[in-house]
Amino acid sequence: MHNLVVKKMSEAHKILIAEDNVVLGDVIRFNLERSGYAVTLARSGIEALRQVASQSFDILVTDYEMPGVNGEELCYQVRNVLKLHDIKLVMCSAKGLEIDHETLKAKYAISAIVSKPFSIRDLLALLGKLEVKSSSSKPLLAVSN
Repeated sequence: MHNLVVKKMSEAHKILIAEDNVVLGDVIRFNLERSGYAVTLARSGIEALRQVASQSFDILVTDYEMPGVNGEELCYQVRNVLKLHDIKLVMCSAKGLEIDHETLKAKYAISAIVSKPFSIRDLLALLGKLEVKSSSSKPLLAVSN
């Protein structure tokens, strides 16, 4: 059996998930909440943009391909319009070699790009590493399909 360390809600990192795939969004939310994160789920990039503009989040998990505002545009808005430069970005993508990982990393100061499908265990490990690397800055996680 796995030992889970559950944080108190006051200590939990706040995560916004922007995922238009209902099942994947629910799976991510369930597992992150179970691991002690405070999670808000947005079903579109536009909804996520409204949420991140009006609330404070430590991590943003966003699907790359969504109608309206996609993950890259959301990252652009976070960095260049909302001026959230201290937030860390991680992008997950099912596009694999179709997107230029290094350009995206440089353009939006993305810490890591993870390919879909990914395991929740790997996602949690990555979030844990980001927390350790900079407990004072806010990581942002972007997921794409």
